[in-house]
Amino acid sequence: MQTYITKFFVILLYQIVNMKKQLYLLTLLAGLFSSCDPAPATFNLETKNFGPNAVITIQSAEKGETLKVENITNTNQTFKINIPIKGYATLRTEDGSHTGEYYFYLDKGSFKGVLDGKNINSYPLKNVPTEEGEQFINYYKLKDSMSKNLLDSLDIAELAFDQATRANVLERAKEVDRWREKKILLQLDIIKAFAKKYPGSTHTLFLLEQLGRADSEAKNYLSIFNSLDKEVQDSKKGKSLLAEINQASQMMAGSKMPNIEGENPDGKKFNLSVLKKVNLVICWTSYSGKSRKNNQVLVNLYEKYKNKDVEFIGVSFDKKRDWWVNVIKDDHLTWPQYSDLQGAKSPNAKNLSNYNVTYFFLVDKNGTVLTNNDLSLDFVDDEISKNLAGR
Repeated sequence: MQTYITKFFVILLYQIVNMKKQLYLLTLLAGLFSSCDPAPATFNLETKNFGPNAVITIQSAEKGETLKVENITNTNQTFKINIPIKGYATLRTEDGSHTGEYYFYLDKGSFKGVLDGKNINSYPLKNVPTEEGEQFINYYKLKDSMSKNLLDSLDIAELAFDQATRANVLERAKEVDRWREKKILLQLDIIKAFAKKYPGSTHTLFLLEQLGRADSEAKNYLSIFNSLDKEVQDSKKGKSLLAEINQASQMMAGSKMPNIEGENPDGKKFNLSVLKKVNLVICWTSYSGKSRKNNQVLVNLYEKYKNKDVEFIGVSFDKKRDWWVNVIKDDHLTWPQYSDLQGAKSPNAKNLSNYNVTYFFLVDKNGTVLTNNDLSLDFVDDEISKNLAGR
């Protein structure tokens, strides 16, 4: 009997100890959860001058995840993101064909501002909960002060394009394109001014990445990058951007084109001897619908220039030889074609177009790059003509 009583008390004591352990674990977990503040990101926005179907969308700028969609009510609106993803985000307004898009730094806390459908160029956030967010407000202040005259000129050019006739539509379209290009170049000046004011901010890396002009503005990108603090340069995002800049520098005007790897359908390797005064290098794939559509235009363009000291050079990122060869035949591509049949793993994909398809650039007879960036097919004809004339 005594043995059973002893066992009973041992078991009871074990259960009490075990319960204390569980209670301790629960207390510890509660402490951990309480230390992780679940406070939401709260948006208090005055909205006005929008149409009846206008909406606000908030997305993670880096992951593309939609975090909130709200109808715009033209009143004082309040909404929350309960578990905000800390980092770069985009606030977008859509009102028919009118769209406003603004970057900000998302974190828990209160965001206050004004969304005005009649003034979508104005940055809407006026008060934000973090220093990172304040830096974005100052970035947009720089943008406003540096952009006003150019935006006015762009508005005039776009209005003229909207009112264009068949006789002048091409001229006015080119005028709009010129002002849009100036707007992009001005963006670099704005980011440069921001980097000078905040050399320790990683926002500069994000803004350069979002602008997406490393291929054509490698020199300017590198200048801005070098102005940043070493800690920013050595960050994961900094190292990634520098690698992209260095890759793009290989294809700047005046640089030597990287060697084209692979062979033509007859098994002959690329040689500079095939080049003429002006050469259009075409990076493409047989399975790309865009490439096939481009081929229709390029065939006619080749007929125009093939006897004028101009050559086209096709570089395919295909993996299947029969697809590649059959499309060359079916689309009547009579200019030199090369491929190493390694697909995206081809050094051609990395070195010539930074994995972009389709992609066009010009080189001279020595393989020296003549254009700084990926040419739009609409401008290939003009650029060949300019470089052929030596302008």
